[in-house]
Amino acid sequence: MDIISDTRASKYVKFLQESRIPYKLISWDRECKHNYSDGNYYYKKKAGYNIGGIKASYYRFLWMIFVLKTLMKIREKDFVIHGCDLDAVFPSVIYKRLFNRKVKIIFDVFDWYSDTLYNQPKFILRLITFLERISIKYSNNIILCEPERINQIPYTIDKNKISILPNIPFFTSSAFLTKSQDYQFYNDKLTFSYVGGFSSERCVNEIIEIANKGIINLLIAGFGDNAINSRLRELENCQTIKFFGRVNYCDALSIMYNSDVIYAMYSVSNPNHIFAAPNKFYEAMFLGKPIFTNKGTIVENKVKDAGIGFISGEKYDEILSSVEKIDKKTAKYIGSKAKLMWTDIFHCYTRNFMENDYRRMVSMRP
Repeated sequence: MDIISDTRASKYVKFLQESRIPYKLISWDRECKHNYSDGNYYYKKKAGYNIGGIKASYYRFLWMIFVLKTLMKIREKDFVIHGCDLDAVFPSVIYKRLFNRKVKIIFDVFDWYSDTLYNQPKFILRLITFLERISIKYSNNIILCEPERINQIPYTIDKNKISILPNIPFFTSSAFLTKSQDYQFYNDKLTFSYVGGFSSERCVNEIIEIANKGIINLLIAGFGDNAINSRLRELENCQTIKFFGRVNYCDALSIMYNSDVIYAMYSVSNPNHIFAAPNKFYEAMFLGKPIFTNKGTIVENKVKDAGIGFISGEKYDEILSSVEKIDKKTAKYIGSKAKLMWTDIFHCYTRNFMENDYRRMVSMRP
């Protein structure tokens, strides 16, 4: 995976650096635009982020071979391998079983692959299911992003192996968040923000169309689907849409901070979306903003239980109807409620996990 730009992986790197724990990165440089000279290991293979089928499987196979070969170059006998997702963990398991039984393996389940690839050929799904079963069996620790995702894994797992680390922002201060003229609209409409992958499954086209009709303002940033990207380029002169392309994480948070409502939709037709890691749920609390999401996911349940957002169906008419019912006063009130929840419950969660659970995992002591 591309560790350099992944916000979840960067939390572990930040902790290791702060704790002065020696580490090496094995990362896939998918864009091949960088010249690294930091002593880490980078797989140089250009590949997109939204490909599937045989081509995606072939690329993953080459990546896994690279991981295995790289691990075989490491001379230390006792060390911990933290694998971010299946395609990093499975070659680590092969290395452990064939070459070095002393290593510990942490399986960080970013996505449950057999659900992510639900629409791929059956032989690919069978292969992925086998790799998942083996990886779960031989990993020493398993990190899930939500407790509900235990229900997604169809194997019996020792509860002592499982830890939970939600995708919660990991900052000691929010001082970098400021109101900027670059993100302002000079009208009285409600401003929505969407920052993330461009995909029809995320109902991105729908919110773009609602903004294009002048019903709301939209701050949008991200990358992915070329048709969505092209559509946004065509709308560069639209007075109610501002498109920022691909941005870093701090800029992403600043964009959302300058909106009234954070847009985070999923597709219940995709099994992995039902259990999707609710990044935006925690980011909304950190930023003190309400979240707008859809029915049928664990995100819906969390938003309903906390009372910090708005729920809609996935169809255009349903989204439009829900959007038109929101006013700025209500959005501001719910946002303040979300911020209070962040302060009371979640602002120290990641730090506590790192100092206790993760420090124990990366130790070679039993």
